[in-house]
Amino acid sequence: MSPFRPLTAATPRLIRILGVLALAAAGAPRAGAILELNEGRDRFVVNADYGVTYDSNHFEHSGSEGDYNQSLSVGADYVRRAGLIGVDASVSVTTARFRKFSADDFTNPSFALDFTKGKGRLTGSFRLSAQRESRGEVVVNLWTNSWHYGSNLTFRYPFSDRYYVTSTSAYDLRDYLQSSALFDLASYSEGLDAFYVYSSKLDLLGGYRIRWGDAQGGTRSLDQAVTMGATGGILPKLSGSIRAGYQWRNETGAGGGNYGSFTTNVSLAWPVTKQITFNGQVSEDFMTSATDVSVDTTGLTLTASFKPNTRLKVALETSASYLVNRFLGIRGAGREDWATEFTADLSIPIKTHLAVALSYGYTDNHSNVAFAQFARHTAALKLSAHY
Repeated sequence: MSPFRPLTAATPRLIRILGVLALAAAGAPRAGAILELNEGRDRFVVNADYGVTYDSNHFEHSGSEGDYNQSLSVGADYVRRAGLIGVDASVSVTTARFRKFSADDFTNPSFALDFTKGKGRLTGSFRLSAQRESRGEVVVNLWTNSWHYGSNLTFRYPFSDRYYVTSTSAYDLRDYLQSSALFDLASYSEGLDAFYVYSSKLDLLGGYRIRWGDAQGGTRSLDQAVTMGATGGILPKLSGSIRAGYQWRNETGAGGGNYGSFTTNVSLAWPVTKQITFNGQVSEDFMTSATDVSVDTTGLTLTASFKPNTRLKVALETSASYLVNRFLGIRGAGREDWATEFTADLSIPIKTHLAVALSYGYTDNHSNVAFAQFARHTAALKLSAHY
């Protein structure tokens, strides 16, 4: 007998659809959109993924049991490149069924809409998104279900060949569904950066960001950050962006306080050869957990990508991360977590539109709170059809 429960009564039909997509992909002579209109300015793409995953620590806390799940995702993308404004839209739905923790079965839709203006003196983009998410959250040590809504408006305006400014306005809302112990979180941020074109490959920058946060638990926060940095060719074979500075958080409400911290956001790429690329990310920022606790989060991730055979397009990506979460204030109770993570992902194209992927992950989360100390192994097999 199979170790998995049937997904739903409709699952066999969805799997047949995935099979049809896979067969069509296997027979397709070349990559391309499923439908193109207006001389290629309007394109429609469909995709489907079926996966089997094992997670040894489902709830991300000490003593949690593991479980298997099967998941199926189907989606469609629309791209329009005609006129002054480009449009990108996507819609998808993912359903998953667990072998043991059937109460955590989910069916999650996702929507996104982007408008982009890339020509003219004033350029920018506007994005709207909404998705239902089911996941384990290490900062609350629970499996959570929530709706995540977001909007983002950016623009760039040049004053001259040497100077330009950018602005980023963002709104974020996470609405938790299943537990009164978790609080909805809302935030609005505004960032303004001034750039100086130092050379044809490097721009220098200085910026200010302000962010308002409102947690359903009663805490309101105000974050301010002043940063400086650079973007472009940092060194001859090292490119990306570096931003560092100082930030302040002021909280009002029960257990409120004032906090200051170094802040940074670094993303760098080093293409060693055509087959090997290294990437590094460093971040330090404040966040608010679903239990209405301020957390000072520091993260470091190193990623290596290998493409040993460009003709076969097999790709291997490995990453190692180190993450520190410091829980602040009276509600934080002095908790501190240190996590090391390792992941490996192998992608093997079968045909032009069909691929199989294997992945493995390991997390070792240390904490001065016994309940939050755990180790976790994950392994997954996924079949993807895209055309």
